[in-house]
Amino acid sequence: MKLIKKIFSSELGRGALVLLILVSFGNILSYLFQFSMAWMLGPADYSILATITSIIAIFGIPILSLQVIIAKHTTKLKVSEKIGSIKGMFKNLTMKMSIVSFISFALFLFISYFWLVKYLKIAFPLLVLTGVFIFGAFLYPIAAGILQGTKRFKELGFSFIVNGLLKLSVGIFLVLMGWRVYGAVFGFIAGILFSFFIILILIKDILKVKESRGKFSLFSDKSFFSFLAIMIFVLIFNVDVIFAKAFFSAEIAGKYAVVSLLGKIILFVTMSVGNVMFPINSERFLRGKKTGGVLKKTFLLISLICLVVLPFLLLFPEFVIKTLFGSGYLLGGWVLFYVGLAFILLSFINIFILNSISKNQFKFVQFIYLIACLIVQIFLFYFFHKTVEQFSLAFLISTIITFIGGIMVLKPQKSF
Repeated sequence: MKLIKKIFSSELGRGALVLLILVSFGNILSYLFQFSMAWMLGPADYSILATITSIIAIFGIPILSLQVIIAKHTTKLKVSEKIGSIKGMFKNLTMKMSIVSFISFALFLFISYFWLVKYLKIAFPLLVLTGVFIFGAFLYPIAAGILQGTKRFKELGFSFIVNGLLKLSVGIFLVLMGWRVYGAVFGFIAGILFSFFIILILIKDILKVKESRGKFSLFSDKSFFSFLAIMIFVLIFNVDVIFAKAFFSAEIAGKYAVVSLLGKIILFVTMSVGNVMFPINSERFLRGKKTGGVLKKTFLLISLICLVVLPFLLLFPEFVIKTLFGSGYLLGGWVLFYVGLAFILLSFINIFILNSISKNQFKFVQFIYLIACLIVQIFLFYFFHKTVEQFSLAFLISTIITFIGGIMVLKPQKSF
């Protein structure tokens, strides 16, 4: 009890608690959006939305990747008291990412027309609309990374709430108006773009200072491989829904999407702790202070969260699904437990990755290892999908492999 009290009285504990509460509220709004869509659309249409949600999550790879790298660079500039350089970095990256967004959008349209329409059985106009999310995916993390790097956890959490609120209200309104999946996708777009403009207001003090040239490149030092590593990690916890859509009927895929969504709740909640740990760890490292204590507290917090959630997945899987989504989404068996346990293991892998990046210890071999884990996961999905339970077990096995190997390859260096 004293240890827990000590944790929550520390900078990590206080920051984690604030961000955990705010982000959890934002996530509740996002999950209310998913719950509402599941009830309103039904399993078949919801499987389409779930697949699009996974595509959007893949678009969201820049959100996690860029945000982490920008937060790290922002912390470095903050420690050096170069606030004007933070503004210069923001302007420089906003211009570059706007260009990247247009190129990525055009590339996505090409892939959608010649591949996704056929294999995912989703209408091309709906995929075009989905592609608009790319612009938010490249712009939002620039501003959010500055908030995270300057340890403005309240403001960062507020942006999550705005995103969730807009997505929920716009999505439900347009679906009720008869727009179906199109309306839900509009909700995604409204949420992230409006959140970006809100953050511009929240960092106006930085944007008002005299600008200094902010040198920043994803291709310098170890930033590029760190960026790619987070991209691979995001793929690892999102491709399951896409493969389920390809292998199973629309109804079964929709039911599996609900299970995967419930599993992701664990990962996203623990990510709040990681988002607080990262700038604190990075700042302590830059100031030459020990970081082992921060990492220990982070692992303990995540363990406590997982210990609370795991019994519900093991003992009451049908109750959880029926209560949140209705009996029409029940799959039976151990599917929810397998998937939930997989996301618990991924929560710890996420902290390993963030810890390495925060202390400039991320190596090329770690990046290669994550790629190998993704390949193993895809291999298992491809050969083991006779039933949805077999498919979910394949997901768990691939995650166990990732976790066990990660203990060796991604383990903290000189942290304890």
